[in-house]
Amino acid sequence: MSYRSRWDNGAWKVVCDVCGREFKNNDLQLRWDGLMVCSGDWEPRQPQDFVHGVADKQVPPFTRPEQTDVFAIVCTPITTQGIADYGQADCAKADINYGNLPVCTLEGSIAIPPTAVAGCAITNKQSPGLNDFLIG
Repeated sequence: MSYRSRWDNGAWKVVCDVCGREFKNNDLQLRWDGLMVCSGDWEPRQPQDFVHGVADKQVPPFTRPEQTDVFAIVCTPITTQGIADYGQADCAKADINYGNLPVCTLEGSIAIPPTAVAGCAITNKQSPGLNDFLIG
């Protein structure tokens, strides 16, 4: 239903906002999104636009506070010895030495915390050497 050249008292020519064709102002109508459209481009608003969600409770029915961590102390033959750097608190007993000491290795002689072994690490040593373990 495109523009027809006719005279209507008080009417004027307008353009459809969707298709761009010319119509009389009486042939256009306002669509839900605010556009002035012809009858071919008019469409009702989608009913899903009016759907609202239902509030969902995300709260559990009851809660409890987080429990504190409990650390179990494991006593081994090495940690029960009363030797400095080997005994562990609450395990070590005075004057007990089973002779169970860690073996000194090349890696254990380096004075870097992750690799050092107590009693084996050499102060200010950054790399191992074979001369450290030769009996002379």
